[in-house]
Amino acid sequence: MTGGPLAVALFEDLPPPHRAVLAEALPDAEIGDGRANPELLARAGWIVSRDGVVDGSVLAGAKSLQGVVRFEFGDGSVDEAVCADRGIPIHTIASPAQATVAEHTVMVILMLFKRVQEASSRLRDGVVVAGVQPEVTTQESYAYNWVGLERFEGLRGQTVGLVGLGAIGAEAARLLRCFGADILYTKRNRLAPADEEASGIRFIPFDDLLRQSHCVSLHNRFMPETERMMGEREFGLMRPGSFFVNTARGRLVDEEALVGALERGHLAGAALDVFWFEPLVPGSSLLSAPNLILTPHTGGIPLAEGQAIEIREAARLISKGVA
Repeated sequence: MTGGPLAVALFEDLPPPHRAVLAEALPDAEIGDGRANPELLARAGWIVSRDGVVDGSVLAGAKSLQGVVRFEFGDGSVDEAVCADRGIPIHTIASPAQATVAEHTVMVILMLFKRVQEASSRLRDGVVVAGVQPEVTTQESYAYNWVGLERFEGLRGQTVGLVGLGAIGAEAARLLRCFGADILYTKRNRLAPADEEASGIRFIPFDDLLRQSHCVSLHNRFMPETERMMGEREFGLMRPGSFFVNTARGRLVDEEALVGALERGHLAGAALDVFWFEPLVPGSSLLSAPNLILTPHTGGIPLAEGQAIEIREAARLISKGVA
């Protein structure tokens, strides 16, 4: 590697705020456009790319290259064979947007098991059972469940069934395992047994997953064949008193069938972040359905914030690489 400051060649049109994030994280680095500046590319220790093409000719011009950082979601490509031949590591930055959808999924699952909506509603309405009077609390003296919730549970020991196991479903499974939940999954192409064992999850056919799960969470893609994959039959197969969550796509669910299952009390609760119509149609039956948590498609963080996180992670990797 040549002397002088670390050079970082961008194969990515970073907007000014994101370039500022990178510059702040790498204050001593020279950061520039590797596509327009062959001299910078020749000195570059790192290439950063989302939509750029980092092919053999680019890599041949990057004579001092230590590593390539690419973002998981983008239209670009990196010649992995050339990098492997030269011993150049490729670091892929995962999308934080997908991880935050998984976080949202786990959040609403916890809210359902703990009956957060009902607890909050009773508290705000001033419900107090057994004539309990306000008293100053101590470590030993307090008013446990003064609103009289009939039931609320934790996740430990509960069975959660994931329908679909892409990046979001896999991250949701990882997070749910941290709470001690038993994770079932179903998908078109089953994982290898070793991968299932390493992830602590179990494969099961769709109908059996519905019957056995205390909570069912959708993580499928919407396609013509998956439209209304959760309908009256499927909700009927679910355990009485179980929960349903959809943070995938609205058209996977027959919304009227879901409302019916909630109104009959067959399901104890549900949570939706995605819908057939977005925004919701005024007067939608979802708005009056009991025990239903609704969020306005906010499971994933905004694109700009997610990309800023990606840039900070890229800077961390580059800093670590030169430390």
